[in-house]
Amino acid sequence: MRLAKAFCFGAWLVVVINLLMAFGAIGIFTRMTPAIAEIISNNERSLKACEEMLVAMVMGTSKIGDTDSHQYDFKAALVRAKKNVTEGKEPEAIAIINSHYEAAFNGSEEAVKISTTAILQLSSINRDAMAEADRHAQQLGNGGAWGIVFMAIFSFIIGIVFIRQMNNKLLIPLEEIKTVLLEHQAGEMRRRCTGINLPSDIRSIFSVINQLLDRASHSLNNR
Repeated sequence: MRLAKAFCFGAWLVVVINLLMAFGAIGIFTRMTPAIAEIISNNERSLKACEEMLVAMVMGTSKIGDTDSHQYDFKAALVRAKKNVTEGKEPEAIAIINSHYEAAFNGSEEAVKISTTAILQLSSINRDAMAEADRHAQQLGNGGAWGIVFMAIFSFIIGIVFIRQMNNKLLIPLEEIKTVLLEHQAGEMRRRCTGINLPSDIRSIFSVINQLLDRASHSLNNR
């Protein structure tokens, strides 16, 4: 029956839309979380390297403790920063640090100033990247949330249309059949199944029922 196929299609459509909405939500958040976590992790490593370089430079240039040890710690932190470049502006700042840190440890105040400024710049670059990652996460989350809302609204509308179609094309005709048969059983022989804008399948069923009722009424009248 075409009517049964139509209702089956409508039911599956609602199910598919809800599945798409669920998997879409999962996809958005599973895509967002690892990417943001990786960005933050990379930038945190660079920020830690910047902090270690600043501490080592302050200690080394202030002649606190072993200067060679502080310079070694500085170089180790600088190597980690070089290996953890994630932003486009980082290489320039790292190159400046690499060119001036030895002179800074040798007592050049100008080199200390230049190196410190470059380290702070490197730190700022990574903090800005983390802030941008946070904004991107918020935008992606908001976009995903609104996408889910629109899909939910669409699913709701499809569900309402499906329910109305089922009510008009199936439930009301079934109620009509039930009423006609009960009245016929109670002795009302003239009542027949009627309706407008019905599917062809329902019209065929109405026609068959009305023919059976006509035969039953004719048989009773001929007794």
